[in-house]
Amino acid sequence: MSIYAKEVNKYLVGLQNGDITQFKPLYESMQTHVMGVARYYLVDKSYCEDVTSEVFQKIFLYVNSSYTEGTDGYNWICRITENVAYNYNNRMPPPVKDLDKAEHFVQELAVSDDTEEKLDLFRAIDSLEPDSRELIYLRYFMGNTFQEIGEKLHISKVAVKKKIDKILSRLKIFIETGKR
Repeated sequence: MSIYAKEVNKYLVGLQNGDITQFKPLYESMQTHVMGVARYYLVDKSYCEDVTSEVFQKIFLYVNSSYTEGTDGYNWICRITENVAYNYNNRMPPPVKDLDKAEHFVQELAVSDDTEEKLDLFRAIDSLEPDSRELIYLRYFMGNTFQEIGEKLHISKVAVKKKIDKILSRLKIFIETGKR
């Protein structure tokens, strides 16, 4: 077992013994490794931060029940990361390959002179949940950046981008097919 793995084990054993001060050094030493493993296994790389956060939650929750002192803690954490990434791949919608086209499509409809196209866009926007409508309004009608929207809603700009990307793909499908 490497010196690094022994250090990780020391932190995990400390957590098992109730020393929560061991969590911060564990996080600091493993965060980049966990993100690297997550990035490798995820289909949509934009979920790396979400997976990393969930992995450390699982470590904290399950260190007493699933980690066995003396085993390789580094590999235990890597397996947790693989499993969380696998779960994300299965429960999150696949990335939209033509997202730029979807965004362009919505932008064009927003400034279109064709009344029927605008009505289609507004019907599609009306079909959204209130939170989603607010994001679209702030981004495309008020011209706010992802950063500005994130600051207003107290979420990260990455989270704003992910949410808007999902909304755009739903809007495009709704406009083209008339189905949600």
